[in-house]
Amino acid sequence: MMKSIAYLLKAVGKGLAPLQNLVLISLAAWFTHILLRVMLLFRSNPYGFPFVSKPDWFIFHAVCIDFMWIANALVAFLILGGIALRIAGGSKGIDSNGTVGTKGKTVAKFTTVFYAVFHTVILLLTLLDNETQRFLGGHLTFGLVDTYKDTSSIIVFYDYVANDLSVPYLQFVVLALMLPLTYGIYKLLCRWYRPTEGFYIKKSVIAMLVFYIASYSYVYFIWTGSSRMDKLRPVVSLIYNDLFATKRAPGLSEADLSAYKTAYQNLWQQVEGDSNWTFSDAKEGNALPLYRVPSAELVNSDKLAAQREMKPNFILVLMESERGLNTGYMNPQIQPSPTPFMDSLAAHSHVWMRMHTSGVPTTGGVLSTHIGIPHHSRLQQATDLAHVTLPSFVSVLTENGYSTHYMSAADPAWDNLGVWMAKWYTAQHYNRNREDDSTFMDNAIEYVRDTLAKEGKPFLATLMTRSNHYPFNFAAGMTDEEKNRPLQERINVTMGYADRQLARFIRAVENEEWYKNTYVIIMADHGFPLGENGVSTMSGGGFSNISWIPFFIHGKGLDAVRDTTTAAQIDIAPTILELAGLAAPNIFMGHNLLRGDSAGLSLGAYSGGYAAIGLNGYRLIAKFPAKQETHLFADDDLRQENELTGKLSEVESRLSGFLDTLLKISDYSLEHGL
Repeated sequence: MMKSIAYLLKAVGKGLAPLQNLVLISLAAWFTHILLRVMLLFRSNPYGFPFVSKPDWFIFHAVCIDFMWIANALVAFLILGGIALRIAGGSKGIDSNGTVGTKGKTVAKFTTVFYAVFHTVILLLTLLDNETQRFLGGHLTFGLVDTYKDTSSIIVFYDYVANDLSVPYLQFVVLALMLPLTYGIYKLLCRWYRPTEGFYIKKSVIAMLVFYIASYSYVYFIWTGSSRMDKLRPVVSLIYNDLFATKRAPGLSEADLSAYKTAYQNLWQQVEGDSNWTFSDAKEGNALPLYRVPSAELVNSDKLAAQREMKPNFILVLMESERGLNTGYMNPQIQPSPTPFMDSLAAHSHVWMRMHTSGVPTTGGVLSTHIGIPHHSRLQQATDLAHVTLPSFVSVLTENGYSTHYMSAADPAWDNLGVWMAKWYTAQHYNRNREDDSTFMDNAIEYVRDTLAKEGKPFLATLMTRSNHYPFNFAAGMTDEEKNRPLQERINVTMGYADRQLARFIRAVENEEWYKNTYVIIMADHGFPLGENGVSTMSGGGFSNISWIPFFIHGKGLDAVRDTTTAAQIDIAPTILELAGLAAPNIFMGHNLLRGDSAGLSLGAYSGGYAAIGLNGYRLIAKFPAKQETHLFADDDLRQENELTGKLSEVESRLSGFLDTLLKISDYSLEHGL
């Protein structure tokens, strides 16, 4: 058996011997890709901030990912070249002893040149993709090219290069030297290897096979990370996805867009319940169906004027993976409560008991909270749409004189959130030495109390915690016994730890004079599925285990209320601006939750292709867009224990139609922006 395998390998080696230089081209190209990755990950972006805060968490994955796609390309070209050699055939092709004839040499030369051209193009596109990520935060895609295809964009790009706070004009130096360097490495490899018999670099091929297996195991099993993988996608993968991936959906026709626009705007006004806002086709709205402007009556109202006069501060705390099912005041059945401090603060706050996330995982929840639009139903919004202009409530506050700061215990560059926060906030704060909620809160206390509060300007401080993250063993001081508990129990430990750190923060600032004029907003980015409804993965659906989250506002003028209005993260942006006394043209799909109307709408798009809508007393969860899987619950069945699927077909049909309309309108708006 072993002799047969050895004979087969030897025969294959002889047959592919004329194409052996493809291996050397691959190794040379891989070396250049490694240099490009180093120059991307270990440099700052053009604005002087690190491209990633932890490049050591990315570089080894990048090296492995590049090796794997290069090896895949090599195999493809070897197969095609081998087939071409056999087709050439006869005495002029390649005989059974591996002797290459005239025609075989021509085929081998053509294949080698074509392979070199292939890698040349990919290297050039990779450099362009790297610079696109540094400047815009997203990968180079056909959609981005279509957005910036005019000549003015090229001029702006040159200005960026000239003012790059990393190294000005370095891009042009790399462009000039990249291909000569690759060719030089290739020639060195040619000198190092000498033909002996058959496929003379077979030892290198064996080593490449071993490294391929090791790389695959490392990237996909040993140290995984979907956000990292998305950030490190090679150009060949980007091109393939743009051309063939099923997530690309056909654009809406004018007739469909008009119909969806009318249906959406009618539904929004119906839920809103007043005429203080008018949808507008003004050019500032880029023809988006969502664009609306406030009435003069609303802008000049005494209520908003009084709030503007207050110039209130805002502290927005996003609690990582805080499940409504494990939050004491939301689920009294769980005893003892993992969140005693949050429960006590909620008792003196306006609490929304039916708040749902509008996107998962963290990128979905955080972006939906900021821009008032649910997460894109198909695209990786944080990276695929980073070039799109989407204003948030933070940008409105910043434009109106607020000092706005995003503070995160988790690396915002990990999932590309840092790119978005840079668009809206005055500054971002992250340090890899402050990733535990304890040290993170220590720094947040000091900065908010001793810096922000003394600037003489109203401020927004957004805090994103980390310790209650899967696998729920990040809390400092956890015992081995606690870390070995089942996930369903372990999450109570980490939620309790995060709750204590939140308590430390609030107690450290609550006696400050400025705190009396501050709204504290506590919420989660999303929940987490732990087996309820048969789901235990983030991509398993939009059930309440992942979507039902705590949300309340504590501050001046707000009574202690247990509000049962159906709500979602898309409502948070307009609600915060109401408290700031600001009514500005916007594209928020949500509603001001303080408007006094009991009608509400909850909308979300989740990983795994699921989406959900809550309206008129019911909540529908569907696999979008085909809806081959649906679940219907009463809106007040927050634990979703009594499924109504198949019992109320009219309700399902109506909600399904609304869900289709709203997601197509929101996806369209996210892709086009202002």
